[in-house]
Amino acid sequence: MALGADGFLGRWREYFATGHGGNVGLKSRDPSDYRVSILETVGTGATIIDLLALEMRWKAKLLSREMGLNRN
Repeated sequence: MALGADGFLGRWREYFATGHGGNVGLKSRDPSDYRVSILETVGTGATIIDLLALEMRWKAKLLSREMGLNRN
């Protein structure tokens, strides 16, 4: 989820700079193996609760906790 003043761009700049952006699951992976997709965009009027709900929905749909790199 891309929260904060820098939003999506800030989040992915951090991933680019570190190779993992603090994501425990990504720390053990080779950064050259990444594929990134934007699944959904959200307007500036969305609340943090809205964003958390969307993120949980995508993690469930994609089984990214069970089969992916999401640990939360």
